[in-house]
Amino acid sequence: RKPTSKGSITDRPWAHTAHTYSNNPMFSLSNQVTKYLFLLTLAMALLLLCSATTKRFRTVNITPAFTVFHYPLRQRQVAFTTGWASSQHAVLISRPHLNSVGMRKPLIHHFVTLQNAIVSVDDAQSSDEKPKTRKKSRKQRRRKAKKVNLQRIDKVLAHRGVGTRSQTSELAKAKRITVASRPDAPHEERTRLRGPKEKVPYGAALFLDGNLLPGPAPLLLAYHKPKYVLSVMEDDEKYQDQNRKHLGQVLEPRYIKAGMHPVGRLDYDTTGLILFSLDGKLTQRLLHPRRGVEKEYVATVQGIADEMKLAKRLSDGVETSVGVHKAKLIAVTPSDGPTPMDDGDIKEIIGLEEDDDDERLADFSGPYSDVRLVVKEGKYRMVRRILANSGHPVAELRRLRHGKIKLGDLKVGEFREPTEEELEWAENLIHNN
Repeated sequence: RKPTSKGSITDRPWAHTAHTYSNNPMFSLSNQVTKYLFLLTLAMALLLLCSATTKRFRTVNITPAFTVFHYPLRQRQVAFTTGWASSQHAVLISRPHLNSVGMRKPLIHHFVTLQNAIVSVDDAQSSDEKPKTRKKSRKQRRRKAKKVNLQRIDKVLAHRGVGTRSQTSELAKAKRITVASRPDAPHEERTRLRGPKEKVPYGAALFLDGNLLPGPAPLLLAYHKPKYVLSVMEDDEKYQDQNRKHLGQVLEPRYIKAGMHPVGRLDYDTTGLILFSLDGKLTQRLLHPRRGVEKEYVATVQGIADEMKLAKRLSDGVETSVGVHKAKLIAVTPSDGPTPMDDGDIKEIIGLEEDDDDERLADFSGPYSDVRLVVKEGKYRMVRRILANSGHPVAELRRLRHGKIKLGDLKVGEFREPTEEELEWAENLIHNN
């Protein structure tokens, strides 16, 4: 055919229609290759997305009129059972495409209307495909090792105060450490350890050159702190000439080497229960306000306290110079007053730091009241501040309880290990998120 005008498409017979254009063999081949490459890339991306989603999903409520339909791909299936069109319909969704807050876009979808759908996990027992066992992560392996309570021998020795990690590692390398199931085990029942990487039960009986080593340090220790003792392991250098007492002088050296430390602080002139911990995570959870671990105190205060008015004042919150703090009042009882002070105590009081809320009780002769209250924070001199600002300055303060661990009849200046119930509570505090 002759062209009718210059540049007209009638000059190109193969370009009249899309059908005619697609008959070009070269174009058809390149189009097919491009299409297959695109589909292959899309399939690989979707496979990666599926394999990356490994969460197990709980029961989730789906909003009405949600639209989804999908064929099961692998492992578990999620079944939507809903009354739609006055009949029961089961819609199967593959696990990789469901998360805890909603749905991701499915591979193959068909729009249906779901009324009040409830998501439930089904084991898909009818499916022929068996679920693949997932490899445990390092964190899960560590948790399992903790359950069994096996630890490296150099770490166990360091916790028992034998020496530093490097020193205990050298002892293990020299094969001088033997282990047994009980302290009185004969030589034939003991096993010699080959090196510092060997793992043993935390409470195992250990021997150095045949001599029994001290047992493991406890997770917690309860101590009845006397008055005028600093709640630190070492006093500041600029005050060392005053020879002030501190907790580092009362705790056994082997416990200090093991890493035991005080859980929070008590004021210099406050007595009562203070805990020592071997685990930093436990310490953080005992102290953080978000955990809500209760601390119970009894305060000898000036004047006769009105229980009803004081309870309301404390529950509403008392404003101090460092913020508003709340407390829960337990009881108010009459008191004989604070413990009489000797000359040494008066000298110590002179060195105490003053603050805006705390009032000294120099010439007050009574009457006094004992106020028992519970707080969930541990701010500096907080209990003294809120009671002083409520009209009852504190003459004496003692802590009776920290969480579930009670002071009880523990004598001043003495230690005790926690009971089984207290220890179980502390361990649950560590492992519960």
